[in-house]
Amino acid sequence: NMTGKKHEVIEHSENPAQFLKNALKPAKVDEVRITERMDGKTIAVISVNPKDKGIAIGKNGRNAERIRFLAKRYFQIQNVSIT
Repeated sequence: NMTGKKHEVIEHSENPAQFLKNALKPAKVDEVRITERMDGKTIAVISVNPKDKGIAIGKNGRNAERIRFLAKRYFQIQNVSIT
């Protein structure tokens, strides 16, 4: 690795729910619900297996922040909640 940075590859999908599932691997995702609120903002609620919740959120919330960034960038989803 010439840049000295860690690179991660995520399988792309045009379907936002599938993309979020792919981004959380290897955590087992039970369900992804994407809804539009009354104010027009789109939110995603991701339900993961309780034993995989730590993997999904990541150390210091790193994975959760990465998921929020990617969801906003590629699908205009303003907020992502992992439950």
